[in-house]
Amino acid sequence: MQRLSLTATDQELTIALSGEIVMDMVLERKSEVTRLVEKYAGPAVSLDLTDVTFMDSSGVGFLIGLRRLCQERDKQFCVRNPAPPIRKLFETLRLTDYLSLARPDAAQSTT
Repeated sequence: MQRLSLTATDQELTIALSGEIVMDMVLERKSEVTRLVEKYAGPAVSLDLTDVTFMDSSGVGFLIGLRRLCQERDKQFCVRNPAPPIRKLFETLRLTDYLSLARPDAAQSTT
């Protein structure tokens, strides 16, 4: 089963998913995630994919829809920490800029 966890501050809502983002997961979680984004009053939403192991075309469509929802609500959107195969998928589909894919070294550049 896929887990969903939230971290919210005044500046950003972070939605962390785990497991596989496939059609069944999208059907189960889409309305819940949509509701969370619509209720959140802050300026930014990020999707943390650290614990996501696989994503199919339904998952890609889910992310594109989530980005559009954020855009309609004047919220910034980004995807964080995808595993290398998922990052490669985004690169192949030329979605890294569209999804505002955060660079893996961006969070570690404080050293």
